[in-house]
Amino acid sequence: MTDTLDHDTDPAPETPAGGAPPSPGLSREERASLRNAQLRRRRVIGAVVLSIVVVLAIGGGYVAWFTSLLGLKTVEVVAADGAIDPTLQSAAVGVVGVDPGTPLLRVDLAAIRDRVEALPGVEDATVGRHWPGTVTVTVTPRVPVAVVAANSALYLMDASGLPYDTVASRPAGLVSLRLATPGPTDPATLAGVAVVRALPPELVASVMSVTAAGPYDVTLQLTGGRTVVWGDTTDNARKAQILPAVLGLAGTRFDISDPELVTTR
Repeated sequence: MTDTLDHDTDPAPETPAGGAPPSPGLSREERASLRNAQLRRRRVIGAVVLSIVVVLAIGGGYVAWFTSLLGLKTVEVVAADGAIDPTLQSAAVGVVGVDPGTPLLRVDLAAIRDRVEALPGVEDATVGRHWPGTVTVTVTPRVPVAVVAANSALYLMDASGLPYDTVASRPAGLVSLRLATPGPTDPATLAGVAVVRALPPELVASVMSVTAAGPYDVTLQLTGGRTVVWGDTTDNARKAQILPAVLGLAGTRFDISDPELVTTR
């Protein structure tokens, strides 16, 4: 059999890859009109979306800034490390100074921090917002290492040498530190604090007081009329190490200012 081609018959139009017949051609004016219509439609949609976003932003800003919906409901005071003393916690809550319902965005965190850090027992504080309605205050409490008499009162003193809060009597476990001009810039104060912190814990109860007449003249007064001449803060660790054994020697005055040449009498 011989295949024949009828030249009088028009060939079938080509079908695009997608299977649909080609759309009739558009004139240049029609294509331009179609593009303009699509552009106008996109602009309208964009304007509507932008309007919705602006309305939502304004509404959200109004709610957050001017209403109590996201206002202060609770104040939380915690310690930076470990449990917080209830008295200090209550004092910190008391100085926050922000009315309940105040929009959280309008709460002045820096002002709260300054008021909390002004409390005698607070060394440092950080303040933050926690949505939807909580202000959290994290405090680093001062830790007393001794008590010191100043201005006719008894003060707790921290490791920096700062007398920061008054007490009616010496708390158990703290040494009484005798100083002429107590303060964190006083060399005698810093020497006295360093010696107090170096004392063996088992001997603290028998130490009646520590006197720092100067940075090189620290003396311990112990129960039983005993005196320990400590000297300066050089070799504090070594002096603390030998002190229990030295106190077992005969005598009432023990000089350990040179831990390698101890004298007693």
